[in-house]
Amino acid sequence: MIYDAQEARQIDEWAKTSGLPLEVLMERAGSEIAKRIKSMHTKKERILIICGTGNNGGDGYVIGRELVRDGYDITIHAPFGKTKTTTAQLHQHYAENFGLVTEAVCGQYDLIVDGVFGTGFDGTRLTETIHDLFEWVSEQQQQGAKLYAIDIPSGVPSDQTTDFSGQALKADVTFLLHAFKRSAFLLKTASFFGKPEQIDLGLPAFGGWQLVTESIAPLLTRDPYGHKGTYGTALLIGGSETMPGSIQLAARAALRSGVGKLQVATVPAAQIGLIVNAPEAMVLEQTMTAIQEMMKQVDVVGIGPGLTSDSTADWVEFLLAQDVPVILDAGALIRDSYPERKEAIVVTPHIGEFARMTNQTVEEVQDDLFGQASEYAVLHQVIVVLKAHVILVATPEGGGYVINGASSGLAKGGSGDTLFGILTSLIGQKDYFKHISVEQLIALGASWYAQASKQVEQQLHPSSIVATDVIDQLGQVKHQ
Repeated sequence: MIYDAQEARQIDEWAKTSGLPLEVLMERAGSEIAKRIKSMHTKKERILIICGTGNNGGDGYVIGRELVRDGYDITIHAPFGKTKTTTAQLHQHYAENFGLVTEAVCGQYDLIVDGVFGTGFDGTRLTETIHDLFEWVSEQQQQGAKLYAIDIPSGVPSDQTTDFSGQALKADVTFLLHAFKRSAFLLKTASFFGKPEQIDLGLPAFGGWQLVTESIAPLLTRDPYGHKGTYGTALLIGGSETMPGSIQLAARAALRSGVGKLQVATVPAAQIGLIVNAPEAMVLEQTMTAIQEMMKQVDVVGIGPGLTSDSTADWVEFLLAQDVPVILDAGALIRDSYPERKEAIVVTPHIGEFARMTNQTVEEVQDDLFGQASEYAVLHQVIVVLKAHVILVATPEGGGYVINGASSGLAKGGSGDTLFGILTSLIGQKDYFKHISVEQLIALGASWYAQASKQVEQQLHPSSIVATDVIDQLGQVKHQ
């Protein structure tokens, strides 16, 4: 799961009202982090634990108590004085009974554990004292100290980065308590988390957003008695005389993703390329008449890649009046409202297109990626596939899915067309994948795309990866 600060507080409250006291959760968190530290560090190393006045500080006292009990060289430093929450005070008291008292920092440390601020940090407390502390920790790191953060690196906001100054501790490892926080996926803050390691607190998973980690194996199943009609018919509309390649990439990706029959409405320049590069696709004229005639046969329509026609608005209007799912991309992302309909509307903007669609700057969108995508999806009752350094799939009900870990080689033209083709293909097969919702199909499809890109990276440098490499890899993805 991926939580914002409010959801993190709600899970604490749930635990409390369900008979699981916060002091028990703190004990679990600190004990498990201490266990991880013991697996990575020896008793000969000097370990500093910096404890703030909140519950992160309390976690730090538990870690210190567990480590000192096993003979580790531990220094506890409390730059702002004693803890202030009841639960943290309790564990501070226990630690003091083990002989741990707060001390001033002295000399060079091998490991620093950051328990200064937690998810409640709002960026308003960057006093001169905090600035000096962060500078001192950075100097320690430059001299070779490792930095491990509890739940979230201190100074990093939890939910969005609008007011983030860049002043924060940069962890080598962040021990995420129960779930990821949104800022672990935001452009300005992701790098501050270092290597994320999740700590299971034994709590149920609930919340609006989740990281896609499921196997894509269901997408690769095939009925041995199936035929091409079993796997649906998709219609792609796109391409222009100046951009004939976009729709060809989308078509090739769609064919590699399992759709039974593929129709492509495009211009003559792209038709020639399709005959050569995607002979399995059926080609038709890019006209309203041809599109209208084809609608009786298709299970999904995707429109937009490379499209520059003056008729685009009319085509989109017609398609949204039909009883099939519609995916809008690139040149078809032209509406500011959408009709109520039974079948799904999916919009697939990259970050710049989404900024235009919402009348904001790219930075404003990046600062609140989750909030922006979710707000648009709920307001317009569409599925938003927002393509940034991560891929977000926001649902009309709120929340959604996050796909992380794609190759940096995807940051070039043609990548979005490839993803568009995959998603159109999978939605066209939704009657075959009966037990998977459209939103989940999209999330798994985006994961398939990301995994393929990462596996291509094992043979090619990211700078050399092109969209066709990813398309060719789709059928070879290791999905176990």
